Amino acid sequence: YRTYLESQGAEIEEARLIKVEELEALGCSMDDYSCSEAPEWVYGTTYWSGTAFDDVSAWLVYSTGGFSNYYYGYGYEFGVRPVIVLKL
Repeated sequence: YRTYLESQGAEIEEARLIKVEELEALGCSMDDYSCSEAPEWVYGTTYWSGTAFDDVSAWLVYSTGGFSNYYYGYGYEFGVRPVIVLKL
């Protein structure tokens, strides 16, 4: 995403995956494993966050509104949610 946006003239300060703390601020909850309080665009597709749960799993947002840790070695293909910070 960064490379493409920069090729279009954007000045990018940072490009990374969304963090669990940001997902919680948007309405996801580790307590009930849900993003039901978040806006629909937060859980409109299944994707990995940029936050590890332990050494073999990471936090995952499900298109059904679920939110949990998941073993990344199962081989399922999930998307990612990039966070792009533009330079001012």
